[in-house]
Amino acid sequence: MSTLVLNVGNTSLFGGVCAGSRIGRRFRVPVREAAEPHGFKKLVVDRVRGPFDAVALCSVVPALTETFVRQIETTWGCTPQLLTAAADHGLEIGYRRPYELGTDRLAAAVGARALFPRRDVIVVDCGTATTVTALTRTGRIAGGAILPGLALWSEMLAARTAQLPEVLPVRRPAPLGRSPREAIASGLFYGHAGAIRELVQVVARDAFGKAPAVVVGTGGNAPRFAREKLFTELSPDLILIGLRAFAARTTSHA
Repeated sequence: MSTLVLNVGNTSLFGGVCAGSRIGRRFRVPVREAAEPHGFKKLVVDRVRGPFDAVALCSVVPALTETFVRQIETTWGCTPQLLTAAADHGLEIGYRRPYELGTDRLAAAVGARALFPRRDVIVVDCGTATTVTALTRTGRIAGGAILPGLALWSEMLAARTAQLPEVLPVRRPAPLGRSPREAIASGLFYGHAGAIRELVQVVARDAFGKAPAVVVGTGGNAPRFAREKLFTELSPDLILIGLRAFAARTTSHA
């Protein structure tokens, strides 16, 4: 079964082609460019070709969701399976209003469930926003936390101050900065790592008590923190894995 999986994010369109359980032909492209007809052909269609047995899509940009649905229907003649809170994804959402849960977090939780069945899991998705999501061993999304992503820290600091420049948030060999740029880079990177570490600790304690949990890092910025020992596992494809599992589940129940 050949399945195209697409995650419409605030900054990027992240996707891949699944052949059985394997994900190949991954791509991450600017989402606004991909939403344009010529951009969709150049950035998506020419990369993945097709046809496909199924297409699964999640989106946190409602204004672009229908655009991508139409482009998929026009290009491949199939209606994508749209992952929403109300879809047949197999999880219980513990939010007071389940539809308010971001579908990227839902897809990542479905992926975590597929990779770590019957385990308590904390998913840390490091993208435009950094999100921390607790998934219980029974398949319940218990809740979590959201903070601005790594790049947003730099953008906001530069925008709201008169003399501080926007700095690429990279890991410095030494945290002790000896210039404004070095100090900002250190604060951004190590401060964000510290925020993630603290959030994982308090969210896990609130959700699971003293029971151990798998901590999975995903998202475009997660590999930056590989040396900080924040994660038990690093799974850059977690959202795509979740969309693949969702497509397989939906197809089998059809």
